[in-house]
Amino acid sequence: MKRDSRIMTAALVLLTTIAVAAQDSPPASAQSKPGPVSLKLSLVFSRYQGEKKIGSVPHTLWVTTGDNTRTSLRLGTQIPVPTTVVGKDGEKTQSYSYRDVGTNIDCSATSLLDGSFRLGITITDSSVYYPDQSEPTARPMTATTGAPAFRNFNSTFTMVLKDGQTGQSTSVTDPISGQVIKLDATLNVQK
Repeated sequence: MKRDSRIMTAALVLLTTIAVAAQDSPPASAQSKPGPVSLKLSLVFSRYQGEKKIGSVPHTLWVTTGDNTRTSLRLGTQIPVPTTVVGKDGEKTQSYSYRDVGTNIDCSATSLLDGSFRLGITITDSSVYYPDQSEPTARPMTATTGAPAFRNFNSTFTMVLKDGQTGQSTSVTDPISGQVIKLDATLNVQK
């Protein structure tokens, strides 16, 4: 009988210890959730004519994971666009309206349990395009006005990258110039 009461007492002490430990430790989901991580994201926007690289514009952003944080970059210029106005008397006057050209980037990051990061990226790039008149596709576009064209590129995508990894999110051909546009992303964890 004494022996049975000692076993029961030991079992109760063990169960009490387990119950107290369970109350003091956070739930398993909280234990596995990683804290905020600072990331350096390098985005390179490149243009190719055939195999020849004709332009490359790098952008570097700092992104922090967690709590729905977002990093935004806005870089651009307002370009004057001439407009001719004909008055009631037939007199022509020239005025200007302005158009924004440049790059807008929005990025968010989430830590994943395997050590990789899910990146949500939106990039918009616009530029003035002065076509080479020797290009067959350029002649009809500028023959009537001689004015430049405005190019636009918009992409929203999600990538999963690990520390030090580079991925290409986009490779597309411009239907007017035939140029190939590529967007590469490289991720580095900041310690």
